Amino acid sequence: MKKALLILLAICLFLSTAAVWAETDIVDNWYEIFVYSYADGDGDRIGDFKGLTAKLDYIHDLGFGGIWLMPIHPSPSYHKYDVTDYYGIHEEYGTLEDFQAFLDKAHALNIRVIIDLVVNHTSSRHPWFQAARDKDSPYREYYNFSAEAMPGYNYLPEGVYYESRFTSTMPDLNLDSPAVLNEIENIMRYWLDMGVDGFRLDAVTSYYTGDKRANIAFLAWLNETCKAIKPDCFIVGECWDNLRTIRDYYESGIDSFFIFPVSQASGYIGSLLRADTENKAERFGAAVMLLENEMNGLLLSPFLGNHDTPRIANAVGYHSATNIKMAAGLLAMMKGCIFVYYGDEIGMVGAANDPEKRLGMFWDEKKNITFAPPGTSMPEYPFPSVQEQQQKDSSILNYYKQAMHLRNQFPVIARGTPEVLDSPDGSICLIEKTHLDERLLIAINLSVDETAVTLPGAYTTLAGELQVWGQAELEGSTLLLPAYGIALIQ
Repeated sequence: MKKALLILLAICLFLSTAAVWAETDIVDNWYEIFVYSYADGDGDRIGDFKGLTAKLDYIHDLGFGGIWLMPIHPSPSYHKYDVTDYYGIHEEYGTLEDFQAFLDKAHALNIRVIIDLVVNHTSSRHPWFQAARDKDSPYREYYNFSAEAMPGYNYLPEGVYYESRFTSTMPDLNLDSPAVLNEIENIMRYWLDMGVDGFRLDAVTSYYTGDKRANIAFLAWLNETCKAIKPDCFIVGECWDNLRTIRDYYESGIDSFFIFPVSQASGYIGSLLRADTENKAERFGAAVMLLENEMNGLLLSPFLGNHDTPRIANAVGYHSATNIKMAAGLLAMMKGCIFVYYGDEIGMVGAANDPEKRLGMFWDEKKNITFAPPGTSMPEYPFPSVQEQQQKDSSILNYYKQAMHLRNQFPVIARGTPEVLDSPDGSICLIEKTHLDERLLIAINLSVDETAVTLPGAYTTLAGELQVWGQAELEGSTLLLPAYGIALIQ
């Protein structure tokens, strides 16, 4: 398929779909899960779909309407991003029947499920690549080979080099091959027909390394192909780049992209929570309006961290739960569909390497936690288990639960157009959100002091709040907001 035609298709799709997301059935709260480390259902201390299915009520109770599953296919690695069979389930996770049972229960609970679609590369053990090592094989065109050494290429004993931008065990697919495009279409159709609700797209900036237009063109083809199979499927892409580059990738027509500038210690939220940061309320308001102005009309996917980044507890300091809660509260007040990484809701930590970012979920007793992925040191759990935190109203877990439920109760939080209002106190950020006939004022105290603020006259009812250090009080037009408090006023 010609790149020029793909680029034209990308532009057409963008113009036809970019502005209508708010009227579609979008899930506002998503939960990312690494199956290996989540819940064991057969006693071998490795997470699986039987264990995950048993925890769906917990996920639903927390207020999540969507689940993103990291790769679930057969793979020789712990992380599963080097796929050997796109049509199977990794044997440690269970069977296709187990996955179908999980999917059926999730849907019964009105939880949508998307899975990782890794099509930048396969495993070097994939039968396609093994066959492609023969220069006369029809699979030769599935990959990019060169007779000479090139940047990003690795050597084969057969005397040829192959593109493998990530590692030598992950050969890059040739996305200009009609046969490869046909394979990708068949893979998407298989899982969508089974009932999967969409895909998270891995490494979209690496499809054609250094060629943004070609990446966008390929995404446009993928989006059109996927939506032709299942029009209401949801696709979110990993474009690990700055805000304006992410904005460019929306030209593909993909539903959403992760907003990396929001995430991690240096992001719009983490940077606010440093002790030496000044003008915190003003800075958060500026971030909200930057996203609105730069990404107007687009469905954003903000997040605090994921399997590739240090956990948010590490990023904001886990000597106390205050910053962890506040980071969650600020994320919850943002526009778009937010993503929460499993375990963040109980303050799990992990930063040293990728395996330590994917430790086992702490459900009850430490002896029952799934085995740590290979390459971890002694796992650390600075906060109590799910079981303990469920019994304490002031826990991190119950703060996350309240935040997700407020987003569900007031869709205007996720979908409303924000306007930052002038605040009579520099420690208070006032954000008015409007969507259809609904209007809501969000008041955020980003200081360590209880603060009183006079509200606009139209707002007279305290409709909800997120508490860290106490309850908010509203008397007439005066709101008394405790330290690190967030209040919703109607």
